[in-house]
Formats: sequence, C-alpha cells, structure tokens
Amino acid sequence: MNNLEKTKKEISFTENEIDIKEFFHVIWTNRIQIIIITIAFAFLSLFYSLSLTNMYRSESLSQIAGSSGQDFSNSISTLADMAGISAPKSDQETKAYVVMEVVSSRAFLKHLMTFDDVLPSLMAAKEFDWANQKLIFDKTKYDPTKKKWIRKVNPMVSQIPSVQETYVKYKQAVGFSVVERTGFIRISIKHQSPIFAKEFLDLIIGEVNTLLRKNDLQESTEALTFLKNEMSKTSLLEIRSSINDVIESQLKTQMMAKVREDYVLKLIEPPFYPEVKFSPNRPLISILGTLLGLMAGTIFVVVRFYVFYQERKDN
Repeated sequence: MNNLEKTKKEISFTENEIDIKEFFHVIWTNRIQIIIITIAFAFLSLFYSLSLTNMYRSESLSQIAGSSGQDFSNSISTLADMAGISAPKSDQETKAYVVMEVVSSRAFLKHLMTFDDVLPSLMAAKEFDWANQKLIFDKTKYDPTKKKWIRKVNPMVSQIPSVQETYVKYKQAVGFSVVERTGFIRISIKHQSPIFAKEFLDLIIGEVNTLLRKNDLQESTEALTFLKNEMSKTSLLEIRSSINDVIESQLKTQMMAKVREDYVLKLIEPPFYPEVKFSPNRPLISILGTLLGLMAGTIFVVVRFYVFYQERKDN
C-alpha cells in the first residue's frame, strides 16, 4: 500500500468519525425538540388507545362427530352446497375445513340474520354497559326501543343492512382455526359485548348441527320412500338384499339425527362468557406510539439540519 492510498483511508476514517460526532451533536443540541415531539406522539397514542372500544372474545373447541352409522360426507355436502363449495368425501380434518367454510359463507350468515338482535348487534353495536349488563346501540343507526333502523344512507343503499354489507362485520367478528392432525375446530367470536359473543357462538354451533340434522332427515326420508317403492317393484333376491342394506343405512342416519344434538360439531370446550377484554392492548399502543414519536423527532431534526447545512454549503 503506497502512502497516497494510506492517506486517503485516514482522511475517509476521519471524515466518518466527524460525521458520527456531528450526528450525535445534532441530536443532543435539539434534544428538547425531540422530547416535545416524543411526548406529543405519546399523548396522541394514549388518547387514540382510550378512544378504542373494548372487545371481548368467546371461544369454543369442537370436533367432527364420529360417523357411527351416518354418512357425514352427505350431511356436510348438503350444507356445503348452500354455501357454494364442494365437499368431497375425506377425513376428519378435511370435514372440519368444510364446516369452517360453511360457517363463513354468506348463505349461513343470511340464515343467522333471521334471529332477533343478531343484525343490530353486528351492525349497530357501540359499547357494553357492565353496570346494566347490556349492549348499547348507536342511536344514530338503530332505535332499540322501536327496533327500527334509522341510519342515514345513500339512495342506492338499503337502510336495513344487507347480507353483503353485514358480511364484512361478520368476517371481522368470527375467527376459525383447525388444529392440525386432530381436525378439531376452534371457533371464536369477537364483539363489544361479552354476552353477545358467547350467545352468538352458541347460536352458530347450534344452527350448524340443526341445519345438517334437518337436511339429513329430509334426505333419508325421501330416500326411504323411494327405496320402499323400488322394493315393491322387484322380486329378485339380490336386488331386494341390496335395497335392504341401503334402507338399514338410512334408518341409522335417521336414528342418529334424532337422538344427537351435537350432530356434526361435538363440543369439547363450550363457549364461555369472557370476563377480560381481548383488545385493544392500550399499554402496547402507547409504547409503540412513544417509540414512533422518538424516531420521528430524531429523523426530523437530523434531516432539517443536513438540509440547511447543505444549503449553507452550496451558498
């Protein structure tokens, strides 16, 4: 290495050292401004976190009920058709995913909206009154006394929320996950009211079982009627034996549908009333806001200094 290259490296190192010193000097000189900006961000993040409504989450853990004589692939396929999805015959985990898709469908939401207070609780909820243990509605949207929608909307939008509009809120409220290897389904509801969260989750699980049970009963009844008619038309022993086997299968399906309430979703951990809020995490929001303010203040004073420094240098 010649002396010229050595001298250039020493100069470069010296300049970098000066730049680092200058950088910290700028920060220290403008520390008051950085502190003010940080405090401002801290207060803004605190006010923002306090403005957020408390959300509560109720959860349940279910498993796909055993076949025990009934053909669940037909059961799930029937309700899956209502959701517009295909349901091939598969194992427990795949069936769990199919049920999950059914529950998250617009068709299933449309059915749930026929129950009292479901639509207002999803679309007009404001906050939960712990003292009176009731949900407070946004009175600019919905009048709970008259049970009437009063929200102001564009002429192209219905005053009563549609299925498509409600579906956005529904997807935000409902959470799904399937436990790998076991096929267990974890369903959760997040809402301003802990009472509605639990009761709505009960409703979802109950209606899945009820709809599938009704569908299976109707299908098996129609199948039995058809098979008995066919039985009377033939005298061949082989055909009659085959028809008897199918009739026996359909009778088992009817039996299980009539005696089991947990027809498809068998609860392992039932829904519960949440006592502690799920969100927002106000301390975390405040901390992140404060750190963001510190970064913003530092960047502001450094950029301002070097912009002015470059202007002075150019002049």
